[in-house]
Amino acid sequence: MSGLKNCLNCNFCSKNNFFKKDLKMKLLYSSPSINDKPRDHCGVFGISTPDLGYNIAHDLYLGLMGVQHRGQEAVGISIVNGNQKIYSYKNSGLAAQSLNKELLRQYWGNIGIGHVRYGTTESSKLLFAQPYHFCSNQIEYSFGFNGTIANFMKLKKHLGEKGIIINSNSDTEVIATLFASLSIGTKDWIEIFKIAAEFLDGSYSLTLLTPDGDIYAVRDPFGFKPLCYGTVDDNNRIKNVVASESCAIDAVNGKLIDDVKPGQIVHFEPTGSINRETFANSKRTALCQFEFVYFARPDSIIDGIPVNKARENLGINLAKEHPCGLNNTIVVPVPDSGRSAALGYAKESGLPYEEGLMKNRYVWRTFIMPGQTNRENAVSEKLNPIRSIIDGKNVVLVDDSIVRGTTMAQIVSLLRKGGAKSVHVRISAPPIKAPCYMGIDFPSSSELLAGRMEYIDKDNYIELVRQKIGADSLAYQSINGLVKAIGLRKDQLCLACLNEEYVIKSASELQNLEKYFVKTHDRL
Repeated sequence: MSGLKNCLNCNFCSKNNFFKKDLKMKLLYSSPSINDKPRDHCGVFGISTPDLGYNIAHDLYLGLMGVQHRGQEAVGISIVNGNQKIYSYKNSGLAAQSLNKELLRQYWGNIGIGHVRYGTTESSKLLFAQPYHFCSNQIEYSFGFNGTIANFMKLKKHLGEKGIIINSNSDTEVIATLFASLSIGTKDWIEIFKIAAEFLDGSYSLTLLTPDGDIYAVRDPFGFKPLCYGTVDDNNRIKNVVASESCAIDAVNGKLIDDVKPGQIVHFEPTGSINRETFANSKRTALCQFEFVYFARPDSIIDGIPVNKARENLGINLAKEHPCGLNNTIVVPVPDSGRSAALGYAKESGLPYEEGLMKNRYVWRTFIMPGQTNRENAVSEKLNPIRSIIDGKNVVLVDDSIVRGTTMAQIVSLLRKGGAKSVHVRISAPPIKAPCYMGIDFPSSSELLAGRMEYIDKDNYIELVRQKIGADSLAYQSINGLVKAIGLRKDQLCLACLNEEYVIKSASELQNLEKYFVKTHDRL
């Protein structure tokens, strides 16, 4: 209890009542969603051409459609057109809904950035959709980022002590205010980013637009979130592009040049030149492994690794580690997240691959629904077993992860009702045991099924999970198998949600705070 006592007496825990309240509400009122999947926070996109007569708005739309899977809560764009003024627009919902032709005609410019958002902090307020457009008598800029600043409440307090007022508990506003504060001492954006990096503890891949038409792409020293850049040759009109994923560069017919390296700044000048500068060299990097397991689109390439190939390798390794030796067996993916791994599993095992679950594509949005009956009905509306395929078969059901386990239990039940003789669940990721503080909306520790079962019985927790989801057998990918499948070294990946080995400084405080509320939530 000494560590817990120290935690409760530290400035972070005793003074930051917002964080307590936010975590308290998360623990008490979080509910399983239909899809029961981890969600990433955001996607960024930016594009620039020296041609002042060209309107970039439609390209922004195409690029944001390319990263739409990274956030469906809100969308925004910021554009400049040579008159040294930034024009911004934000709205809730999807890019296809908000950025219609009539809207895009109103925003004319040759340089711009865009953002799609799924937020957990102040998420209900459109004000905190991005890009975040900051304007004062000192400086103007617009920026969007993917990630989470774990120490943002400390930074808010630090800035407040300097008389700088921050109106919200949003890490986005804290970053924006920090940049503005640093601009008092220098107008050099490269220098601002370098100094800011000394204060920011967490993950951030960001794009920033100035009124002069400069775009800066910055990736944190650990490289938690992906960020890449490329170029488009449009009838000899050169466009420079930056995006969270390479699939968005493909969406505007661009060619991938490289990833923004961890600790690197890539500067797109309005003249069309590209400059690169390193502000931090870290031997230990920490790209989120879930980009390869689930988040990224299969057609993306991240840090030189094709995502689809990594997922197929996950299935191959899973089949090697956990084969199913029964006769009359088929491999069935959970659509769409388990498809690539299931193909790999089928190839390696020699078992037939079958699409045994039909997905209703008109039930596409994952809402949090109250009531167990409503959640079960929602899964039945979204997925339907194909009886002619699974009836009388032993089914190897492949998916990428189990978070709370609610949805997996319902899918197993659906397969049994569809006539499956037995259901053997194979998960292409290792068990998720710990929360993420770097930008994934994992539930609290108490809601993570594997973590909760491990707390009950450390030696037999997988069997407890199996019982919970109702499968005949259950097997997860090993951490070594995951690393091998991705093709990067262990010290190049963040595996914290799997092994609790966090690389950010604030993680220990956040862990202790969460453990305290998990243990005492019934008294909150």
